[in-house]
Amino acid sequence: MTQTKTLVLKMVRFSHVKPLITIELVMDTYSDALDISDKLNDVAKAKDESTTSYFVQTIDIPVLTKEVYDDDSIQF
Repeated sequence: MTQTKTLVLKMVRFSHVKPLITIELVMDTYSDALDISDKLNDVAKAKDESTTSYFVQTIDIPVLTKEVYDDDSIQF
C-alpha cells in the first residue's frame, strides 16, 4: 500500500558542481503543484535568478504503519 505525493522541487545549477535539488513543498494534487511551480519560476525569473528553476515530481511513498501480528494470533 502506498501514498501518492506531489513534490515541488527547486533546482539550482552551478558551473563546476552538480546541481542542488531541494524539496520546496509537498502537495496532494498535481495541478496545484504545477500552478505553484509556475509562479515560483516567474518569481525566480523576475529576480533574475537564471540558475534557479522549479519543477514538479510525483512519487509513491510506502505506508510506514504495518500490522504487527503476535504469535498468539497464528493458528496452528
